Amino acid sequence: MFASGYADGSIRIWDCDKGTCETTLNRHKGAVTALRYNKLGSLLASSSKDNDVILWDVVGEAGLFRLRGHRDQITDLVFLDSGKKLVSSSKDKFLRVWDLETQHCMQITSGHHTEIWSIDTDPEEMYLATRSANPELRFYTIKHELVDKRSMLKLNGPKVVGSENSSVQNKWDVLTMFGEIQRQSKDRVATMRFNKSGNLLACQVAGKMVEILRVLDETEFKRKAKRRIHRKEKKFVKEAADVNGDVNPSTGEESSIPTLTGHCYDVRSVTLSSDNTLLMSTSHNAVKFWNPSTGSYLRTIDSGDGLCGLILPGNKYALVGTKGGTIEIIDIRSGTCIDVVKAHGGSVRSIATILGGDGFVTGSEDHEVKFWEYQYTQQPDQMYHALKHYTILEIMTDEHRVNKHSKPLMVSHVRTTKMNDDVQVVAVSPDAKYIAVVLLDCTVKLKRKKKRLEQMFESDLDNAFENRYAPKEELPKERAVALAGEKLKKNYS
Repeated sequence: MFASGYADGSIRIWDCDKGTCETTLNRHKGAVTALRYNKLGSLLASSSKDNDVILWDVVGEAGLFRLRGHRDQITDLVFLDSGKKLVSSSKDKFLRVWDLETQHCMQITSGHHTEIWSIDTDPEEMYLATRSANPELRFYTIKHELVDKRSMLKLNGPKVVGSENSSVQNKWDVLTMFGEIQRQSKDRVATMRFNKSGNLLACQVAGKMVEILRVLDETEFKRKAKRRIHRKEKKFVKEAADVNGDVNPSTGEESSIPTLTGHCYDVRSVTLSSDNTLLMSTSHNAVKFWNPSTGSYLRTIDSGDGLCGLILPGNKYALVGTKGGTIEIIDIRSGTCIDVVKAHGGSVRSIATILGGDGFVTGSEDHEVKFWEYQYTQQPDQMYHALKHYTILEIMTDEHRVNKHSKPLMVSHVRTTKMNDDVQVVAVSPDAKYIAVVLLDCTVKLKRKKKRLEQMFESDLDNAFENRYAPKEELPKERAVALAGEKLKKNYS
């Protein structure tokens, strides 16, 4: 026997042997859209454009009950768990699982972005396949309820996933998302069905083509997956050798060059230390330090959009020029920013060290090249010994003393040179006699320094130190007697 639905909402049951209509069922108010028998053929589920599902008793030739919940036309139906449950798909993009014993909807499954047109299960009811207007086929695993009310998920063999202590959500969830595959054709699937053995899945598209997909068993699937992973590993190794490989001319062998990954944003600059044992890279919000020989990551320090950098001799401190026109002084050992100096009115594009002296040069988009000097005031261990002689109250009330001991590296501005356009790059010759400046107007300015920085400001620095550190006349101690020949010959109190 087979059933057929009509546009007037009627359903006719036909006898294949006799070729006659045995009965006609009339309950729908719209055109019938889907029909599905259970495995025994005793029940018939039907749906129509009235968005309702009706369950029919084929033997008694009567309707049992009506299921309502979908908000658009129902497109397909399938029985589960020996006819105890029913799954319906609709143009409202939802799947609904119905419990036929209690006549209520026990699960609503979403995730499809377009109308669901066809659904079907394999003969063992391990998977439910769905097809929407998108070119993907989506698969769900089916959880069955046993007689002792335990749950079993038929995936990679029987597996108990629930017991008497299971939550309400786990108890009622029948469908679980398993995965999806891409179809070759982009046309909409009209009907999708498994064969009786479950190893083939046929998809009838809206055109004149039928796609047949092969369903692999567990053993064949593992073998093909292993082969696929092996091919991908070989391809990855080959691509890595092409990108990172370097041929040694003497031996003809490839030597591996490490690739450093870790920044979340574009890397703006990289800087090597003077002894090539430390590498610093700057990006939008972080400064990272690396070991260039091994490619290992050392540490990350928060920064303010660094554009250039410089590692000072000794590898204890680093300077970072930022987009905001500041120079950040970073303590590499502690991994902190100890000071921020306002250097330029525009972004700092380049920093170059002056070899043989404690100074550096910066270039900015504010058309200025500035010369700087730095001085180590105190080492961190010395700073600790100095601070421990003061009480907390003295440190809090003496702001000058706190600032003095909190900055082990001092940076001071020496001189400014004005340019005609934005400064892009600055470079200093090894003998510190020439400075090359690249401007935005595609020109390179080469300037010769008449004197080194320490010679130009030697006199000023000497005068400053003489005035600041000039020895002061000490007063005699209490009740001390003045020496002969002094103007004052009395006791001081």
